[in-house]
Amino acid sequence: MSELALDIDEVAIDAWVVALDVGGSGSRLVAEFGNSTHPERISLTGRAVKVNHHGSDAAAVVASLCQSFNAWAARMGHDGMSDGSTAPVSSAAVGITGLTSLVEKPMEIHDILARELRTNRTAVAGDALTAHIGALRGRAGAVLSVGTGAVAFGFDGVNRWRRADGWGHLLGDLGAGVWVGGEALRAAGRYHDGASRGASKRLLEAAVAKFGLIESWPNQFYKNAERAKQLASMAPEVIIAAAEGDPTSIRILEEAGRHLADTLSSALGRGIPPLASTTGRLVQEESPLTVSLTKHLSEDRPDVSLVPSGGTPLDGALTLARRLTNAPQSVGGFRPWLTVRVDGHHTLHETPEDTGAKEILAAELSATELPGDELQ
Repeated sequence: MSELALDIDEVAIDAWVVALDVGGSGSRLVAEFGNSTHPERISLTGRAVKVNHHGSDAAAVVASLCQSFNAWAARMGHDGMSDGSTAPVSSAAVGITGLTSLVEKPMEIHDILARELRTNRTAVAGDALTAHIGALRGRAGAVLSVGTGAVAFGFDGVNRWRRADGWGHLLGDLGAGVWVGGEALRAAGRYHDGASRGASKRLLEAAVAKFGLIESWPNQFYKNAERAKQLASMAPEVIIAAAEGDPTSIRILEEAGRHLADTLSSALGRGIPPLASTTGRLVQEESPLTVSLTKHLSEDRPDVSLVPSGGTPLDGALTLARRLTNAPQSVGGFRPWLTVRVDGHHTLHETPEDTGAKEILAAELSATELPGDELQ
């Protein structure tokens, strides 16, 4: 068992361990105090991140949640800090949607956590990476996160991470919600034009109901900064149409599953144990997409065990925070997807920066979310 896979029952602390998950459909904070067999635990919720031409306001959401935690602690009478402040915190970790593409200054998140929670052990990660830690409960292996975008991470159990896809809807995200939605609109357009192959009357009707007449689509999509979000909003319609027997929708989802299997296989590179899981709205329920994904993965990598997700991105952030409390020296970073700060310094054994990641043209929502999740 890797150090990161430390079982929760081995953890015993005398201060709060804080974890946050900040996304496009809302934000959450959990904190635990005391022996892990019977810890005191609280949960708080906050608003979703907002995106404008400057990027994401995730930093403000993180600060607000931390302030809510401090206010709760003050009301409940938790204190013990030498300066008279409330709620001693040993470590904090946060998973953030769009960290690598929409958060202008990710390192400032460390400053916010340190300032608001008065802790010197912090981790800031993309939510797809905390999804990995949550899904496999810290074990080595690979996890595919599928929502608006798609990205897979492999972890060797020590300090080496490997990424596949996550390149945004113009360069990648193959099989994700944005890809499925784009294929749906192409099929709708082909039916409108009278094409005989790859056309769908059912998808044209669904798209017209959602976006209006087809003649308005180019202006809607090509000039819209939220194009990825709009395209991905068609993905649930494709799943519904496939369940009703629409052959084009079924084909789209089967092709999406093949792409996603390729992405997951890529993350299971050399040194990554053959254990895998999937997370995100598009893979939560069985559909032609999930059937195809499982089929192609088993054909490409028959040695891989595909297991159900064992936790959420918030669970992953909490596992990371616990790890920072108990063995901070063993938690390495994977820039820009994960940075770790201990005693004012970033860990020295970080994985080399993921080449090209700062140029990602990513969707504005998480790889684990789809537009409309907030309505569910």
